Amino acid sequence: MMKNNRCKTVFSLATLLVALLTLPAAAEVPDQLPDPDGKPADRTKPVKVFILAGQSNMEGHAQVRTFDYMARDPKTAPILKEMRNADGTPRVCEKVWISYLTGDGDEYNGKLTVGYGAKGREAKIGPEFTFGIYMQKLLDRPILIIKTAWGGKSLHTDFRPPSAGPYELNQPQVDQYTKRGMDLDKWKADKAKATGHYYRLMTDHVKKVLKDVKKVYPDYDPKQGYELAGFVWFQGWNDMCDGSTYPNRNQPGGYDLYGKLLAHFIRDVREDLSAPEMPFIIGVMGVGGVQEEPNYFRQAMAAPAALPEFEEDVVAVQTAPYWDEALVTASAKRGVLNRILDTAHALSEDGRMDRDTPEFPGWHAIGTPEPEERTWAHVSFDVKQETDRLDKSETKRFRDVALPAGMEKWYTPTFDDSGWSQAKAPIGTGAWKHRRTTVKNKSDWGDGEFLSMRTSFELDAVDCESYRLCILARQGFDVYLNGHKIHTYIWWKTQPYYRAIMLTENETKHLKKGVNVLAAYANVHYDKKTAEPYGSIDLFIEGITREGRKQLTQALEQVFSSEDRAIADGASNAGYHYMGSAKIMAQIGKAFAEAVNEINASAK
Repeated sequence: MMKNNRCKTVFSLATLLVALLTLPAAAEVPDQLPDPDGKPADRTKPVKVFILAGQSNMEGHAQVRTFDYMARDPKTAPILKEMRNADGTPRVCEKVWISYLTGDGDEYNGKLTVGYGAKGREAKIGPEFTFGIYMQKLLDRPILIIKTAWGGKSLHTDFRPPSAGPYELNQPQVDQYTKRGMDLDKWKADKAKATGHYYRLMTDHVKKVLKDVKKVYPDYDPKQGYELAGFVWFQGWNDMCDGSTYPNRNQPGGYDLYGKLLAHFIRDVREDLSAPEMPFIIGVMGVGGVQEEPNYFRQAMAAPAALPEFEEDVVAVQTAPYWDEALVTASAKRGVLNRILDTAHALSEDGRMDRDTPEFPGWHAIGTPEPEERTWAHVSFDVKQETDRLDKSETKRFRDVALPAGMEKWYTPTFDDSGWSQAKAPIGTGAWKHRRTTVKNKSDWGDGEFLSMRTSFELDAVDCESYRLCILARQGFDVYLNGHKIHTYIWWKTQPYYRAIMLTENETKHLKKGVNVLAAYANVHYDKKTAEPYGSIDLFIEGITREGRKQLTQALEQVFSSEDRAIADGASNAGYHYMGSAKIMAQIGKAFAEAVNEINASAK
């Protein structure tokens, strides 16, 4: 391979991999085969195989709905055209096949298109989509991508390469764990079991696919052969955030261990795949964009590319230049809007409900008396059956348990609750603290972990355009309206405020003129240190008229304008996933592909 003296850390459209380990093509393989898009595919040469591996950013969290945002930028509008058909539907690459082993252990095979990103309710992409599109344009031959990616995995443990040896505790860890009274022998045994697990899953899957290429690429002819053309590594978040493994991470050299581990990783991957010179690309973490101050983790990620042994065939590609500040700013505004929409009412400094929000008009409590004046019948009870018990250290506590005798239909309008306690809400126990305030309970919960509560209100008419449930609750809950369950929440809320939960027509159809019965089932939380119970619950229903909706829309426009919304639609996830932005992810994939071409050109 030619000597390459250019800088090994590439910013924008540079660097990746290519070549080597070519198996001989058989003479009887036709020179050209027809392709569904009308262009012939050259099959006199081996199939190019690229391995893509890493954690959640390699999985890819950019939803298809974020594609449109790319059209707003002259740099990415041409990329978008490559990603879509003429009718706007996502492209299917006729000459690129992919095998993707997901975090759930499922394998997805087929022609490259959208949906080979992280799995979820909506189709997503990672760097594989544009990587494959542009590699095909540059190479004009069949391509096979083998992708393995699992969210939340480290290089120091999960992907730890064999030649790096066992995970070694540093002295600060030894001191800290000893102080906690931890069993270090057990810790080491558990760590040894976890060490390298995902490295092995990755290499095993690659070998499995290469052993039977036709399973992924049905038209593959074994006589044609394949060529391991490169390895793309896109990982780093878990290591970057790990102050235990990297105790000096905020100091120069604090992440040197990562660079050493990555060098071992490159050597071991090449050895395990019998590809001693396989090009290797390091996708350097770029979350947060280009920074003026030194980023010690990025330096450590790029470091192996500067080692003499890797001078010709390992390249670090910086992804920070593809960060989108406009998207970050607009998404932050959307976050503010979402908090506004999620919060029906805040708590005042004295811990009481604050319903005075004139800047966001429209919503109003329905029925009489007013929520603060309603009387609730309530009763608390403890778990009776052993199978219903849950250790107090468990955070997620909401569950259905066996009810005391006589409470089978407690939520129905005709149930006799005359023997229950009568009081005003919030009903609670203990101190639910947050920042400057503690929720002030009006009524005592009682001694049990669980609570059932009922109240009634009267409506003159059911005439609002929309309705929402307003609820204050520390843990999960069931809510019933006139004997029908209208909402269930199974998690918990650390921030004490009245949440806004929009009700559908299927739920509000149970509202009626006259007397309505509202009921709820909930449970307490337990303090981690003292195991003392605490929690609160209060709830009511609000409505908004058509005119009120117009006023609210105008007020919210001041917080999150139409322009902000158009920009923010380009994001679908948190910042550490590159905003879940197709624009960012597409540029990264394209940069990897162009880097391959550059390496090829310099090697000739």
